[in-house]
Amino acid sequence: MKRVFILLILCISSINSNVFSQGFKAMGIVGMNASQLDGDNLYGFNKLGLSVGGRLSYTSLSIYDLSIEMLYSQRGSSTKIFNADESEKISLNYFEFPVIFSLRDWLIESDNYYKVRAETGLSYGYLFGIKAPGFNELNFRKHDVSWIVGAGLNFTKSIGISVRYSTSLYNLYKDPAAAKSNLLGYFLTLRSEFSF
Repeated sequence: MKRVFILLILCISSINSNVFSQGFKAMGIVGMNASQLDGDNLYGFNKLGLSVGGRLSYTSLSIYDLSIEMLYSQRGSSTKIFNADESEKISLNYFEFPVIFSLRDWLIESDNYYKVRAETGLSYGYLFGIKAPGFNELNFRKHDVSWIVGAGLNFTKSIGISVRYSTSLYNLYKDPAAAKSNLLGYFLTLRSEFSF
């Protein structure tokens, strides 16, 4: 999986400036997830984690924007936001690949950029790291698909922020010995975005 991730980063970095001038835009992303799992008897979006990576958008369709992202994302659940005991946390590390459709508005003509956007899409996540006391780690699904809804605000052509809400479309955990096992993931993301 590491080879695939490195290959994708190399592909994006090899795109030359002529391609970007035709409507492609690259973006660096640094943010934080606040997540929870439905079914673990822990409540609240108390598990904080990183959300970092990049985004490649095709933006020449006027107010519409289609993009793909590559993210390292920390999710899970916790009893408290800070200083929770390790036995009271579930930590899940993902490589995520969201595909996002955005609708942009409020054109700043002097700098040729849109100030706000609304977005929705789907994300594929590959689970590569697990810490889950009390759970059999082999029963966590390696593959996750989630839906996304969010909004963004640009302060300048190069700097902006966004907020997102994501929910997994199916359970993240399946215990064959249990009549019913249910761990459904939810998370909020607040991100800083830097366009190139």
